[in-house]
Amino acid sequence: MQRSLASRGAEFGAPVGLSAVAPSILIIGNDIGAAEGVRDCGLRGGHRVQEARDVITALGVLDAAPDIGIAFVDGGSPGFDGLALIERLRRTHRGVACVLVARNPSADEVVRAMRLQVADVVTAPEDGAQLDRALGRALAAREDAGADLASASPEGFNSDVLEQAYRHGLALIETVRTLREDSVPVRVKPFASGPRAVPAPVAPVPSAVADAPNDHLSILQAIQRKRAARGKFFPKGLFEDPCWDMLLDLMINHLQGRRISVSSLCIASGVAQTTALRRIADLHDRGLVRRIADDKDGRRVFIELTEAGAAAMKRYVDSVGVAG
Repeated sequence: MQRSLASRGAEFGAPVGLSAVAPSILIIGNDIGAAEGVRDCGLRGGHRVQEARDVITALGVLDAAPDIGIAFVDGGSPGFDGLALIERLRRTHRGVACVLVARNPSADEVVRAMRLQVADVVTAPEDGAQLDRALGRALAAREDAGADLASASPEGFNSDVLEQAYRHGLALIETVRTLREDSVPVRVKPFASGPRAVPAPVAPVPSAVADAPNDHLSILQAIQRKRAARGKFFPKGLFEDPCWDMLLDLMINHLQGRRISVSSLCIASGVAQTTALRRIADLHDRGLVRRIADDKDGRRVFIELTEAGAAAMKRYVDSVGVAG
């Protein structure tokens, strides 16, 4: 008989009182041996396990599957920085507890992982006991995060919710303004005296605003998920288009009121960091993006769409609509 999540959490060192529903696990990376070990560990614990070989697919899975609560991230996969991915998930998927899988981590990587508050670092993914401990700590981290949220002051929680609502409202206002500017104004004839003619009835014409897509964010996320789905059926690298993947990511975060660092944008591109940096330079040279230094951390640089870049993406979404 399958043991309860609470009993397993207590065995692994997690406090009793965990939710009765086991969160799903997402394995991100190209280390086949590590993935097999994590999969076996998760299935033994009664968890649903999914896998993603690349970052774009992983982000699509996370957006489409809200039940994922734990991510095992391979820190040694080629083509992306596992710790940079964890840094991004800390901002965009705060409910997901992360475990770093790194066979030979450097001291700097361990310190960076600690600063990102990873639940654990697995150095021997073939060791079932080590994976069990890491899973237990991830479960405990999820419960601690839930307790912190429950005990947060109403003022602090409401402030965060209001800020998110405010940013979402700004995005909606900008969308409506764009739609109104693109619609054809109605011409009103001046009043003229004399007998009033009764016009013949005509079929109603749908307004441009009513027909135009008014939810850019959901359309862009659907486009991103469709692009990520190709990786399940075709060889990796066949459809690489880093500029477009970065523009999609920048626009989605623009509408959500979030800033994206250079390292995070490189992850979204799905290509090697050196290639991604060259393509970011191309987008910058064409006036579609700009660089902004982080005034709190001089080592970090943010990338955001320029007015021209955001306008071009909005016109594209209006053009393709839900068919994109």
